[in-house]
Amino acid sequence: MQDLWELCHQGEGPALFDMDGTLFAGDLGETSFFVLLAAELLEKDPEAVSPEDIEALSHAQDCRAADILASYSEAVKCGNMEKAYAITSDYSHLIPYNRILSACHCSFARFDSGCTFRFDGVEHRLFVAEEPHMLSLLHACIQAGRQVYVVSASPLAVVKAFCEWAGLEGLILIAADNGHKLPYGPGKVERLAQAGVLAAHIAFGNSIGDKEMLQLASYGILRNPGSDEQLRSLAKEHAWLLID
Repeated sequence: MQDLWELCHQGEGPALFDMDGTLFAGDLGETSFFVLLAAELLEKDPEAVSPEDIEALSHAQDCRAADILASYSEAVKCGNMEKAYAITSDYSHLIPYNRILSACHCSFARFDSGCTFRFDGVEHRLFVAEEPHMLSLLHACIQAGRQVYVVSASPLAVVKAFCEWAGLEGLILIAADNGHKLPYGPGKVERLAQAGVLAAHIAFGNSIGDKEMLQLASYGILRNPGSDEQLRSLAKEHAWLLID
């Protein structure tokens, strides 16, 4: 980790970070989406939603939450993650920011050990766990005077809420905002190019959706590929550093 810390301080150019699964374990975009849906269904404040409340989503029917869940589950079932991310973005776009921030707090406070529910034949998981060492690497890049970009397919308001929750300031956020191309896969580098970023010193990601962004950097860092042989093969091909 010390070598990686030093790498964050060396060289020139911006640092790029994916959010979900990279800066922390789990998926805040998805978890907060389910928390918000449960809060709507049960007419509760998002921060009051418990793991036990999530079971209500399994039985949702004849309501807006059920319709949104059906569309989301179908997209996941078909492996169309771009559509799934777009659904979470469209939904969050209509939610007041204070409720999204509340859902973010709830996600980290109550779902750090995981919670699942099944809807329309698809099992969904809520899970978010803080990873201080990843945030320390982000702070190292900030301390080095770099421009730091967080590039995420999660809704922009969720990314802002995470930064507020983690006390992060001065970052440039590129996320799903309903006005631009979804920053997923090639869309990440397209959105970065629109922001004037054509190359980077270092980039951190954790999934196939980060491939193009990692290729943009002199140093690509792939977090926790586990048993995913496709990711491990890509990491070997592009000489990305693996961290678990």
